Amino acid sequence: MELRTLQEQISNRLLRTRGVQELMQGQISVGQYRAYLQDVYSYALHSSVVIGWAANRMVHSHPPLADYLFRHAGEELGHDQWAASDLRDLGMTDAEIVLIRPSTPCARMVGLEYYYAAHANPVGLFGWMFVLESLGGKVGGGIATAIDKVLSLNGRATYFLKGHADADAHHAEELYAVISKHVVAKNDQQDFQSMVLESEDLYCAMLDSAYGGLATAAA
Repeated sequence: MELRTLQEQISNRLLRTRGVQELMQGQISVGQYRAYLQDVYSYALHSSVVIGWAANRMVHSHPPLADYLFRHAGEELGHDQWAASDLRDLGMTDAEIVLIRPSTPCARMVGLEYYYAAHANPVGLFGWMFVLESLGGKVGGGIATAIDKVLSLNGRATYFLKGHADADAHHAEELYAVISKHVVAKNDQQDFQSMVLESEDLYCAMLDSAYGGLATAAA
């Protein structure tokens, strides 16, 4: 597997989505950004759970991968509250936040995470993690800056994106090393690559849903 090439492909695919293209041209509304953050909040609620679940299933079969996941599950705790804080900055109340439901692509992505973590080959979950960490580390900071500028947020409501941009650059490199060294069996590599493609498709669909579904939303 050529992981560096894969990282570049993931980032380039995200940058080609309609929502990001429009953002870079200064065309995005608060409503569209809020819709995206609602999906972020929805999947962040489950991240530590699925990572820990996959770790439990790999204790005997893949000890180094299990060890990495146990540590990473702890690092992901509370990230849903990063997104909730941004949503409050955009005017949502706590009562509204607890009623958030994911878009269809987001719900499918969460379901896929649970499928690999609890039922299929748990090594496949590294494909989903690789996509999110690569995106956060490579393009998250630039997108946060663009959103801040276009929506005149003055540094508010971008805590999740900026926090992940700072952390994910390190996480992506650590994950790269772990995958390179320990995802070596043919079936593990196949499931990893399959999950990369599926997660990339669903994440881009999630962005398109936030942009397209609220294309006329008022700022």
